[in-house]
Amino acid sequence: MDASPRPQKPVVRALQRVLPIVVSGAILYYYFHALDWASLRRIAAEANLPLAVAAILVPQLIVWILGALVIQRSLVWFHGPFPLVPFIWIRGSAYILMFINTALGGGGLVLYQQRRGDISWTKLAGVILFRIGLGLWGICMLMIPVTLAVHMFGLEDRIKLDMGIWWGVLIGGLLWLIDAWLYWHHGIKLGISRFVARNRDSEFWSAFQNSTPRQWFIMWGLGLPQIIAMVLGYHMLNRAFGIDAPLAESIVVIPLVMLIMDLPIAFAGFGTATLAWTTFFSGYASPEQIAALTLVLPTVRMLCRATIGLLSLRPAMHDIRELIAASAPAVSRPSGP
Repeated sequence: MDASPRPQKPVVRALQRVLPIVVSGAILYYYFHALDWASLRRIAAEANLPLAVAAILVPQLIVWILGALVIQRSLVWFHGPFPLVPFIWIRGSAYILMFINTALGGGGLVLYQQRRGDISWTKLAGVILFRIGLGLWGICMLMIPVTLAVHMFGLEDRIKLDMGIWWGVLIGGLLWLIDAWLYWHHGIKLGISRFVARNRDSEFWSAFQNSTPRQWFIMWGLGLPQIIAMVLGYHMLNRAFGIDAPLAESIVVIPLVMLIMDLPIAFAGFGTATLAWTTFFSGYASPEQIAALTLVLPTVRMLCRATIGLLSLRPAMHDIRELIAASAPAVSRPSGP
């Protein structure tokens, strides 16, 4: 019996493509219909556009390259050989798929890892969890001193966050990190890890089981520059449009801004970027400043990703053709009489 999923109906596929554009248009109309357009044009003309473009472009390049390196290292460590340069091109070409559907681009990258690495889905899921977990713990370790700085400078009242909940998340993440470190590296069973990973010898937990403390630090070392580059880039983008939010506050809220902006409900961040900036930076900027910035940001980011995707497409397709040819079953010739 064929267990493959049924293809989606054309109407469903069309709705998946059109709906993000409709959502973007609705959000933009909500925020833009009452703006002072003369003021908006003046702000756009006075903005430091070279700084704005650099603040968007440089972090995108860092995330593209280092993100590929993080994935490649984790697969080499916990499974076997996995080429870096071809995967950089594959990761770049996936940006084109993400214009059509974010899940399609991400799913394509996961499928490539499984096929190229010849790794079971269970083991791959565990490796992905390892990368995500180490990344989140790294962010937690960054946010604790930054949040302390927010309190030192008296900025907690300006951040639109419940600081009690925020500290609860950070402290909970830190305690879970300590518990996981003790569990996987020292066999000390104190907290939640002993319940989450009851069968630590399972293939799913092989990345955690076989990882060394050095590899944990390398994962943090490769992940943190990506977060720092994005945070500093968006902070400089604010400055380019005259939005003078304090750096400590920006470091706390920009990861949340990125999360809102990249929600898969809108097209390329149009609309959701405006929602995010209005939520967290409206105390430092006029609606026209936010409007100008949040039109430039997704436009430049989209052009950057499209350029990366087009430049990556040819070497990526070459690698995919080689992978398909290598995985195709050999055709046996009939033996002679």
